[in-house]
Parts: sequence; structure tokens; C-alpha cells
Amino acid sequence: MNDTLNCKQNILHRIAIFLFSAWCFFLAWRNMLRLFVAPPLWYISIAAGASALLSIAVSFLAAKPLSKLKGWQIAALLFAISLALKLLVVFSFAPAEYSDFQTFRAGAALTAKRDMFFITSLPYYSIWAYQFGFEWLISLIFRLFGRWDPVFGLVVNSFFAAGCTPALYAVVKEVRDKKAGICAALLFTLLPITINLSAVFTNQHVSLFFILMGLWLLLKRPDWLGGLLSGFCLAVAKVARADVIVYIAAIAVAIVLLKRSKKAFIALACCVIAYFGFFKAAEIIVSPLQPFGLGNNFPLYKFAVGLDEASSGRYSVRMQNEIFNNETYLADHALRDAETMKLIKEELSIGPARLAKLFLAKIDIQWTNLYHSYEMLHDIVQQETVRTPIGSVTSKVIARTVMQWDDFSRMLLFAAAGLAGFVLGTKKRMHLGASVLILAFMAFSAIAFAIEVQYRYSYFVFPAVCMVAAMLPAILFEEEPAGE
Repeated sequence: MNDTLNCKQNILHRIAIFLFSAWCFFLAWRNMLRLFVAPPLWYISIAAGASALLSIAVSFLAAKPLSKLKGWQIAALLFAISLALKLLVVFSFAPAEYSDFQTFRAGAALTAKRDMFFITSLPYYSIWAYQFGFEWLISLIFRLFGRWDPVFGLVVNSFFAAGCTPALYAVVKEVRDKKAGICAALLFTLLPITINLSAVFTNQHVSLFFILMGLWLLLKRPDWLGGLLSGFCLAVAKVARADVIVYIAAIAVAIVLLKRSKKAFIALACCVIAYFGFFKAAEIIVSPLQPFGLGNNFPLYKFAVGLDEASSGRYSVRMQNEIFNNETYLADHALRDAETMKLIKEELSIGPARLAKLFLAKIDIQWTNLYHSYEMLHDIVQQETVRTPIGSVTSKVIARTVMQWDDFSRMLLFAAAGLAGFVLGTKKRMHLGASVLILAFMAFSAIAFAIEVQYRYSYFVFPAVCMVAAMLPAILFEEEPAGE
């Protein structure tokens, strides 16, 4: 799966990889700056930094001994470790349901009971119709077990989230070798954002699991059958969440960029056909339940929010009331779209200096923890003090420790990925899987400048950073990948 690049390809390849490297170094710098914002007590910094270093060190040091196991044993062990950690978070930190997480679980429960009144009674599902796809998928599991309570929902989500760990291992193993695969999987599993999102019911785990499975199938079997199976997995991921298109585009660009064989172009064609075909079939299947389809029926809203200077491109109550919940716009979608487009043009007319300031704030919201309140701490921060094994601790200390742990982890991970990316850009060979993950990461980074940003949105592209960072020792000391 590795290609020697010709001169023209090598230039394109190096530009893409060096851009990735520069971007990672920039994000490492932004996370480092966050460490100096309202610095907490010294012992918090020490604890947070030590936690970040320990998780990264464990990921690298455990890779070599674990790589001596058989492939299925590694996958099973990684799944067990990841699931145990996620269930620990679920039963220790999971907050009471709130926001979209409550809506998702309630929708899945009602769908499992075939109580579908909410689809037509709430504007949410006519506009964000794609949100129903995740609820429908999970409702099948709820119905199978006859349970749909909040704890069971988190447990179901934990299995999909844990499945991302061996799936990432399988992808990176194809890209490099077992050691890099194990390291990347552990890095991702121990990331603060991964641990944090284990505590809430979200569609990102299901979508990412099927994205990684689809990519692995395409790398494992770059032929028509692999393409069909990959397209099916990516279609399921699309049903769960709308972000999958960046991976489809990345696969297409990577194959064209690397000038794959005729066999690979057939695999790409089968993948794209299967992706759109299976997704359309899913829309037809759920149409009796969801008459509004599984798409985004108001995409302009994401741009209007994403370019809103007042909210720095994140969720805005003002925007929600003025546009989304406006009775006039709910009755007249043409007027709604026209007014929203007018608003977007006004937002873009604020001048280059203010736009640059807006974009910098969006970078910090999306790729650091600016303005973020960690989901797993949602209930904890409502209290003044919290009892822990070491005694009572203020919720502010806990929140700041998690914040700095996150800052340290991202700073180190982005720096490692930046260095590895720079070295990778000097090589004459490039793996298709590495290209796909890197291109998807860069595509999402670019799109985030225009649309609404949230801390958790970056979760589904972090595997790229973990993969490249995990490859750092190998590409520093090896001329070529250890295995195909």
C-alpha cells in the first residue's frame, strides 16, 4: 500500500504533509499559551503535566511488548482496556442528561417504543433531520434489549467508543506496523477529549467507529469488494453523523494524488457508489418514521453561527432565537434562507483584521479548551466542593486540573505530530491510509473556519494526530515502514 512518488507527486505530497506539520506546531503553540491563562496553583500544573506525560509515555512504552501478541489478541486487549476506562467514567462521572445528549437518548428511546410524535412536533427534527439517524440506529439496540434508560444508553455508547480503539490500531497497523498501531490506539484512548466524551450520549462514537472500520476495510482489501464494504461502513457512519463527507473526499484525493492502480480506482468507485447507495437506502427505510430525510435542511445556519463575531463562531442563544426559533422563518423557509444569507454577507464584511481575530478565537475554541466546560464535569462544577479519596476538593480545582491536563496533552501530542509530519514530508514513500487521515484532518480544520465550532467536534479527526505522533520513533530511525 506504499507508493514511491514521482517528482510531481512528491511536490504535492510534501506540500500537504508540511502544511499538516506546520498546522500541528501552531496548535501546539496555542495550547501552550492556554497554560498561561489564569495560571492555577503550582501543584495543579504539576499534577496535570505529570498525568499528560504519563499517559503519553505509557502509550509509547507499552507498544513494543504488546506488539509480540497476535493481532486478534492485541485488538481484544485494546478493546477491553478502552471499554473498562469508559465504563469507569460512565459510572463515576456521567452527569445527569442535558442539552443535545438528552435529546438524542430521549429520541432513541421514543423510537424504540415506536412513539414518533416528537418528529413532527419539534422543529428540531425537520431542520436537523440528520440527527434522527443516530437515534434510529441506537433504537434498534434499545428495542433488542428492551431497555432505554440513560445508564443503558451510555453503556451502549461505550461499546462503540471502545470499538474505536482496536479499529484505529487496525488502520495504523496497515499504515506502519503493530507498534505504531498500538501506540496510536492508546494515545487516542487516553486523550482527555476521548475520556471526557465517554460520559455523555453522543453520536460521535458510533460514527467514528464505522469511519475507521470503513478505512481499514479499504486498506486491507483495495479492490471492488473492499470498496463496497468500506462504502457500507461509511454510509452507516453518515447515518449516525453528517461529518463523513470529509473522509470520502480525503479517500478520493489520496488515491488521485498517489496515482493508485486501476484496481484501487475500481475500489474507490465501488466505495463511493456503495456509500451513496446504502445511505439512500437508509433514508428510504426510515422515511415512514422520519419524513424529512436524514440531511441538514438548514445548512446556512451553521455558517451564520460560525461567522458570528459576538459568539466567536460558537453556539449563540441570540442566533437560536433570531433565526432558528423565529416563527416567521419556520413558516417561510425561502425568506429564512434569504435573510440568513444576507446576515452571512454582513458578517463577512467586518474587515480582515476583525475576521482574523474571529478566526483565531475559533481555533482556540475548536483545538484548545477556550470557553469549554467539560461534559463529564457538568454536575461536579455545580457544587462548591467535592469529596474525593484524598479529601474534599473545590470544584474549581478539579476543573482547572482537567483543563491543564488537556492543555498539556494536546500540546505534547500536536508537537510530536508536527515533528513526525515534518520528517514524513521528506520521505519518498507515502501510505494511502496516512494520506486519508491527514487530508481529512486538514479538510475539517479548513471547514471549521467557516462553520460553527465546538470543542467536541474535533473528536472524529483526532485519530490522524495520534497516528502521526505514534509513528515518530519509527520514521526517525527507519528509512521505510517496517511492514506493508
